[in-house]
Order: sequence, then C-alpha cells, then structure tokens
Amino acid sequence: MKLSIRQIFFNLKVALIVLVIVISALSMQLFTISQYSDHLTSLKNQHALIQKIMTTNLDDFDMATIKVHGEISELSLYTQLSTKEVLIDFISVPKAEQKGLTQTLTSASSSFQEAALFWIESMPVSRHAMYQRMIFARTPYLIEIDKMFDYKVQRIDDSIKRAQITSIALLVLIIIIFLLYRFRLNQIYRDIHSACYLDTDATKAVAITDEINYLMKRLSRRSSTTNTNPTLLHSLSGINTEKGMQSAHATKRSPQKMNSLFLVVFEIDQYAHLNDTLSKEDMGGLFKKLANVITLYEQPMDIVAHLNDDRFSFLLSRKDKKNALAEIEKIVSTVADSIFTTSKGALKITLSAGFILKVPAKSLEDSLIDAKKIVEKAKELGGNCIAQLH
Repeated sequence: MKLSIRQIFFNLKVALIVLVIVISALSMQLFTISQYSDHLTSLKNQHALIQKIMTTNLDDFDMATIKVHGEISELSLYTQLSTKEVLIDFISVPKAEQKGLTQTLTSASSSFQEAALFWIESMPVSRHAMYQRMIFARTPYLIEIDKMFDYKVQRIDDSIKRAQITSIALLVLIIIIFLLYRFRLNQIYRDIHSACYLDTDATKAVAITDEINYLMKRLSRRSSTTNTNPTLLHSLSGINTEKGMQSAHATKRSPQKMNSLFLVVFEIDQYAHLNDTLSKEDMGGLFKKLANVITLYEQPMDIVAHLNDDRFSFLLSRKDKKNALAEIEKIVSTVADSIFTTSKGALKITLSAGFILKVPAKSLEDSLIDAKKIVEKAKELGGNCIAQLH
C-alpha cells in the first residue's frame, strides 16, 4: 500500500499539535513551581515581619507607631499572597486540605495583627499586658506559617516530579517525531528526485507515495501523447517524427508568438558505435529514455521530436535566449550523468547540440537544416557541448 503525501503532512500537523500541547503543559507546570516559590518567599517575609514587630523600639513612639502600622499592612498583604491559588491547584490539589490551611493561617494572621494594633495603640499602663497578648497570638501564627510552608514545599516537590515526567515524555515524543518524519520526508524527497531525474542511476524508479507515483505515470505517458496520429510517431522512441513536429507546430503556431522560439537538434556522440553493437530493442530503450529526459523540460507550447537515426529536435518557446539555453544545458548535463541499461550492460552516452533562434521568416524545415549544420560544430569540438550562432 502506497503512502499519501497529504496523509503524511496531516499526521505531521497532528504530531506538532500534540507537541505544542505537551510543551504547554510543561510550561504550565514550570509556571506553577514559580508561583509556589513566590508563596514560600511570602511566608518567609511574614516570619521576618513578625520578628520586626516584636522587637520594635518604642523610644520614639510616633515613629514606632508609623513603622508598626506599615509592617502590619505588609503582613496582611503577604498573608494574602501566600494563600492565593496557583494555576493548576484546581486540578491536582485536594480542596479540603488547602482550604483548611488557608483559613487557619488567615485567622492566625488576623489575630496577631489585631493584637499588634492593640499593643501599639494601648496606654503605657496596659502596654505590657497587650505585649503578652501579642506574644500569645504569635505562637499559633508561627505554627500555621510552618504548616503552610511544609505544604507548599510538598506541592513544589509534586510539581517538579510531574515536570520531570512531562519533560521525559516531551523528549521521547520529539525523538519519535524527528525520526519518523525525517524518514517520511526523505521518502518524499526520493520520490521527487526519481520524478525529476528519470532513473539516472540506471535503476527503475519506484514511487512510495501516491501523488508522486501518479505524476511519474503522467510523465512516462507524456511523450506518447504528443500526437494522437500513430503515423506521426516514431516507432522506436514513441514521440513525434519530423512530420509530427511540423503538424504540431502548425497547431501551436499562434500562441507561440507570445515568446521567442528556439530550435535545438541533438545528436548522440557515440551513435555509430552503439548502432553497430546494440540490438534494435536496446536502441529503442535508449531512444525512449532520451525522449523522457528531453520531454521532462517540455512546456505546453513546446514540441519534441525524433527526426531520424540519432537526431532529436526540441522546439521551445521561452521569453529569452538565456532561459532557453539554460534548459538545453541541463538536458545535455542530465544525459551525460545518466546510466543507460542495455543487454550489453550499463553504458553512458553524451549529446552534441545545435542551438538557434527560429526566426519567423524561415520555415521549420529550413530551420532544422540550419540546426543540423550547427550541431556538427559541437561534434567537432569533441561533443557533449552546445554549439550556437553568435
């Protein structure tokens, strides 16, 4: 069963969504640990404020009163901060336990604050008694602070354990997604490479994915659908003959006027030797592969033809000479890099090319004659190159 590129990318999207969810959960847990740490700081600050209030120097009574009132206000604020619910308390923390600790700490803090206010605002005659009352209120308050401190430390430990488990799960998930989709994307790349380069390594291209398999089938049928009249198709390569090319050119002539027309004639440099040593079937396979390489660069207004013997022609419509010449260079290079399988074994061939601008004043037949003359110059230069008029 072949893979679907669409399904692969859908699954990748789902995997990334899961990854984002796990990362969000980890971020939430880390934020929760940070909030619990802030609560511990608030509890420590309450300890420090209690000590400051208890050791306040009353020599300058007015200044001491202002100082104690400020410290009592801070004490009230830190009590609220240390009992505030964190982000995921509603999920993982027993409500009854948290509510009980919050109520007893708030009550003990209020009792101590009240006693401190009575002490600082009392008359000198009763100040000692009020101080003793404040000491009496301090003891249960410190006990509740310690209880809440232990509770918050336990919550931090639990959150750290959950964060560790989530981190491990996240790491495993990232490794699995990376390895799986690295493999899947490599499969897609190999399919695309096969479709683009047409078995240049002399192995039969097999697509793993449905979409690329469909495209490769379309590419393999492309040369045979150039002309529907079988008498205009070459018996060995299956593409247009010279008459088929002229017929197609007459049909496409008007739209082609939008761009410049360029004509190329290709010849196989080793044709004489190949023709002497290879069978007709081998030559047919070689010609079909050459046709596939050339038609890979064929656009809707282009025409590819197998003229006679080893000559192929390519009439291409491009906006300028630079683009046209670049594609012809790719064809020559691709053929030189390809391996052709025959009954005599694998072999390599090269092409010589004659490149001209087809002027409207000249017929296609006359232009082909000119291109055939120019390709001889490329062969004189040693082959595997492109000759053109300058």
